[in-house]
Amino acid sequence: MKPEQFIREKGLDKCGDEFEQHFLSLPFSNSEAAQKCLDACDFDVKQNAFIPNAKWFNNNDVDEGVIYCCMLNTAYMSFLKQQAKVEGLKATIKGNHGRIAELERLNRVKAQAILDLHQEIKELKASHHGEVIGHEVHLKKIKQERDELQTLYTQQGINMFKLQKRVDAVIIEIENMYLSGAIGFDTVKKLEQALKGEDSE
Repeated sequence: MKPEQFIREKGLDKCGDEFEQHFLSLPFSNSEAAQKCLDACDFDVKQNAFIPNAKWFNNNDVDEGVIYCCMLNTAYMSFLKQQAKVEGLKATIKGNHGRIAELERLNRVKAQAILDLHQEIKELKASHHGEVIGHEVHLKKIKQERDELQTLYTQQGINMFKLQKRVDAVIIEIENMYLSGAIGFDTVKKLEQALKGEDSE
């Protein structure tokens, strides 16, 4: 039985092609070693683990069969752990998209406030032209508020750009991880660093 057929027959295809790729990428999984591992073990859905195949154990070395089951369980548990990390990273990315949307909303509000202040300045200039001294003080205050809002608006844009850059880095890492079929500790570490904004170079 080919590894792909075994994986589907044992119900492991629920995990998608990822476990199959993970299993086949392991050092022991040339076709002969993979076949021995698969023949020696059955997947127990209730226990969510590989268990010894009694028929195989009756005709083969028991210690070798135990090693094969351990290898498969180790590969399977490693795969499940990596999948959980990937799901966690996906949730973090989804949360970052929410934060980006909120930053965009705040930027729109601040932009509107700046436009409103500009309009108020125009109206003040037009309606109070004769009261220059009193209005100059008020106008300076409005300009100061406008400048403060402009500074905040600029800072929000910078923050949004930095956050988008981090999100883009995480998305690229996840795409590369799926494309290569290798879900390793280093890759997950890189993703975590990208989300935290740490430089992985």
